[in-house]
Amino acid sequence: MVDALTRIHAALVPGGILVDTQPVSPRLPVALDGEPIGELDDDEWLEIVAAVDAEIDKVLAAGLFALRREEHYVVVHEFGSGRECLDIVAGWAGTTVPESVAARLERGNARTTVEQDTRLRLLDRRR
Repeated sequence: MVDALTRIHAALVPGGILVDTQPVSPRLPVALDGEPIGELDDDEWLEIVAAVDAEIDKVLAAGLFALRREEHYVVVHEFGSGRECLDIVAGWAGTTVPESVAARLERGNARTTVEQDTRLRLLDRRR
């Protein structure tokens, strides 16, 4: 990963900005037709994020980048049905759907939402 960040550093002009966005919610609230039905589990994903963060910490310590700003946002994913939600979420790395939530989504034919805390960091290219 440090190699990739080093290549990104080389590709950016001096003063260029690297935008780093990561979903960072340990639990993702799910609602079916506006009614909360449970949460998705993102623990595995957070392990991946922690590994990425460790690599970014290395390039920050090496002086390749400097943290300009960090913000957090809630991103709301909207689906036409519970089944559509299950189909899409199945492709999310490190995210699991508890059986009780999956059962409700299987039967749900209404608008479904998943809320996800997302971190946005701006890293300034140095040197």
